Amino acid sequence: MKYLMTLCTLLAFLAAGDKTTSLKVKGMACQYSCVNKVKTVLIDVDGIKSCNVNFETSTATVSFDEAKITPEEIKKILSKKTDFEVSLENEPEKEESSIKSFFRKLFKG
Repeated sequence: MKYLMTLCTLLAFLAAGDKTTSLKVKGMACQYSCVNKVKTVLIDVDGIKSCNVNFETSTATVSFDEAKITPEEIKKILSKKTDFEVSLENEPEKEESSIKSFFRKLFKG
């Protein structure tokens, strides 16, 4: 039974992973304060792990915990707390967890 519990725990870690989504952020007029405003708003939200804002392409790439927040909620929060026009650029993509990557490389060869 102890081995079964250990196996189930390990499988849960293997299946876990962060999601990443890109948001189109229109209306940023300056490279520093507008970018910092987006980062400040998003990084304080529970469930968001990281945020990278590109002023030139007007995009924000957000890594988040899908158990705590959805891309739609991220979009709504950013729209509500800033004056920018925010839209989802694409659907979230699954990132491979580091533990899963480790075991995949270990058993691959």
